[in-house]
Amino acid sequence: ALSIFWTQAIIAAPLNVTVVLSEEGGAYQEFGDALRNRLSQTNVLLGFTSINQHVHDSDLIIAVGMKAATALAKNKSAAIFNVFIPQEGYSRLQQEFARRADTFSAIYLDQPIERQLNLIGAALPNIRHIGILYTTPPNDLHAMREFAAKRKMTVHEQMVTPENSLSRALQELLRNSEVILALPDAAIYNAATIRNILLASYRANVPIIGFSVNFVRAGGLCAVFSTPAQIASQAGSVIVQYADTRSLPAAQYAQEFEVLVNIQVTRSLNLNLPSSTELHKQIGGRP
Repeated sequence: ALSIFWTQAIIAAPLNVTVVLSEEGGAYQEFGDALRNRLSQTNVLLGFTSINQHVHDSDLIIAVGMKAATALAKNKSAAIFNVFIPQEGYSRLQQEFARRADTFSAIYLDQPIERQLNLIGAALPNIRHIGILYTTPPNDLHAMREFAAKRKMTVHEQMVTPENSLSRALQELLRNSEVILALPDAAIYNAATIRNILLASYRANVPIIGFSVNFVRAGGLCAVFSTPAQIASQAGSVIVQYADTRSLPAAQYAQEFEVLVNIQVTRSLNLNLPSSTELHKQIGGRP
């Protein structure tokens, strides 16, 4: 009887989950609110804190953003599930801190390369030359070249280094590319650089495909992205699964996504793009 009692008590014990936000407000806060709502009817005890506060006795930590992920990666007392971090950042942390995949995983900020190239093909079907900038070669660069080749596209690359400045690399890329696919590399695309990058591309009549709502609103042509609510829904499913298995799934891309088109930019560049809804449908989005 005692054995049955303690077994039931263990099963009934809630999963203690702490969400650590890199910053207050914005998309991070939207994610937190959506996750709380997603888990409201589950046996999960959800708490929130910031990277400046100590994380107490958690079964699972959700690191929201690269700052939180970096600060928490060395914590091996609890499993960590990262969201809003690029694939490159996740791979670097996993290698640096030698974390096991079942205790350290993520939903990537990036979209799958195939999905991004499908967006370019649907939005700009006559495009054959795609440009990318990076400070470190992406893990999926080989896959990008293969996917592009299947679509009869060529990927033009420029690596930004101390010897090859961002300005020089961008100008070289604009000479050879019909569109630039922006990758979530904060060393290239940030508050200090984005305006000049967009202005230079506009003057060269070369549109930029972004990776976020804010990028499109700033002047990008369009983007495929996952909303905080969509990422929260997927993260919630991972948390519920972890409560049963005590093992995290492999790092993954966001399953659900949206498409946004900047109508003003399409008109300025004399482009005729399908609507956001039509593009979403063409590249495999759910209705």
